[in-house]
Amino acid sequence: MINLAAQAGVRYSIENPLAYVDSNIVGFAHILEGCRHNKVGHLVYASSSSVYGANTTMPFSVHDNVDHPLSLYAASKKANELMAHTYSHLYDLPTTGLRFFTVYGPWGRPDMALFKFTRRSLRRENSSLQ
Repeated sequence: MINLAAQAGVRYSIENPLAYVDSNIVGFAHILEGCRHNKVGHLVYASSSSVYGANTTMPFSVHDNVDHPLSLYAASKKANELMAHTYSHLYDLPTTGLRFFTVYGPWGRPDMALFKFTRRSLRRENSSLQ
């Protein structure tokens, strides 16, 4: 089973934290329960580089401490990792979390700076990024 779904975005999690609890924590719990009750052989799920939070060690490592998230989005993805680990232990459900960084290219989010810079450059605009 592959689950790449989530309520994404750090900024929106500050404005609407309950959307992240509902989608990323409650929703992920339903995914885990579905896997458990349907004898899924392996769950691969999306986490986020946001879990590194206040970590200042570069480059990031999967061995870094990720106990200090800086947004509810990051906290929800960290919670997913903990929940997946627990289900692996309790129900013998192999899980793999992928800590994605910002996606560039056709599947990237259009509100990211790279896309804003490119659009403005192509239009020869010199205004702020708002």
